[in-house]
Amino acid sequence: MVIIKILLIEPSESIGELITKNLQRNFDADVLYAQNAEEGVEAIKSDDEISLIIARNQSAAPILNCLYDLSLKTPFIVIGDFEHVYKKYALVSDQLRLEEINRLVLKALGLKKEDFDHLKLPDYVPFSVKHFYLMNKSPCDVYIKLLKKTGDEYVKRLKKGDSFAKEDLKKYEEYGVGDFYILKDSYDLFMEGLIAQSLNSLKSARSMEENVEVIGDSYVISTDLMRALGITPVCITLVNQTIQSMKNQILQSPKLGPLLKKIMEDHLSYSYRHSYLICALSYSLLPKMEWGSQDQQASLLEKICMVSYFHDIFLDQEKLVRIGSLEELKAAKLTPREHEQIINHAHHAATLVQSFPRLPQGVDVIIKQHHGVTNGVGFPEVLTAAISPLAIFFMVVEDFSTKILAIEDSPENIAQSMRSALVPLKEKYQLPSYRKIVTEIESMITPKKS
Repeated sequence: MVIIKILLIEPSESIGELITKNLQRNFDADVLYAQNAEEGVEAIKSDDEISLIIARNQSAAPILNCLYDLSLKTPFIVIGDFEHVYKKYALVSDQLRLEEINRLVLKALGLKKEDFDHLKLPDYVPFSVKHFYLMNKSPCDVYIKLLKKTGDEYVKRLKKGDSFAKEDLKKYEEYGVGDFYILKDSYDLFMEGLIAQSLNSLKSARSMEENVEVIGDSYVISTDLMRALGITPVCITLVNQTIQSMKNQILQSPKLGPLLKKIMEDHLSYSYRHSYLICALSYSLLPKMEWGSQDQQASLLEKICMVSYFHDIFLDQEKLVRIGSLEELKAAKLTPREHEQIINHAHHAATLVQSFPRLPQGVDVIIKQHHGVTNGVGFPEVLTAAISPLAIFFMVVEDFSTKILAIEDSPENIAQSMRSALVPLKEKYQLPSYRKIVTEIESMITPKKS
């Protein structure tokens, strides 16, 4: 089969990487990546073997003009709303529905899905060892990769049906094994086992401390899969159960103290601890905000849990998750790619979540505005009240959560440290709509006089 060469023009490197991996996985495509229209035009002029062009709407007009000037009939797909007098293009929603992009790729090239079923995966497919944490029985044969001068060698370590424990997996990691491998013919079997066993583990009864660990493992697995695959039925199932389990555990924990002590353990994923703490604090604070009945409070908690899960999904490093203001961004020593990630992550996460089925109303808006700007790009020079009240609430609670996770004191001193962590928030948030939330946080963590 002739190699398909696709030019992708996407300003966000993280989104470009997601789409590129999808095109490589599903079509074995040779993907040329450009960040803007100028780079895209240069690629078109210098390469006459491009089979298809996919571009974000802001780059579309110059690309169409270039195709017209060069009398090229290269199929063209535009991501997002777009209109042009030269009608030779197809439109796809900007909500990152990868399956819709794939459908249009097939249509544009006059191909059938069946032609590519055998190309989707390499012979051996890698999965992080962490993705096995919630499993106890291997759904298929599992291999490790040995790097040798004569070529990679794959050695079987688990046979289908073999039992194992998380402690066994940890030993592999201690020896430097980060990924296990499965045969591509076993991919569907493995994914079925991964989801079924992970869901069973999430639903099993155990102590609060054990639950926090298990939900943390599921959080890592589900966010990794979401970043790699986009929103698929497999991801939706695991994400829903992860969020539900997180919410249930918070509802079953009458006191914040023991939960907070567990969340502070730094062997858990920082992103997970950050998201979980936002939810736990919100559960205690929402009733104080006087935003409706008990049923409405439950609905608001569900929204906050969804927002906390998705809001930083495109940030894959702890140092990026910790950045919450323009001053912190300027002080951070970031690469251009990291800078782009942090600047656009809220906008991209809001766009992604719009494709999630049965999404509670307003979740995408809160995600887009959770750093204080209406368009989800960057950070504000000055705070404003002209954003959603729930976005303001989330913004303050997230800031406090970040401050708590930076505390290095022993658990015995955590209460006093939390009060100290609130001081910069009292100075930062002067507008009444923000200050009310800070006041309620202070009331929550201040010991009651007997």
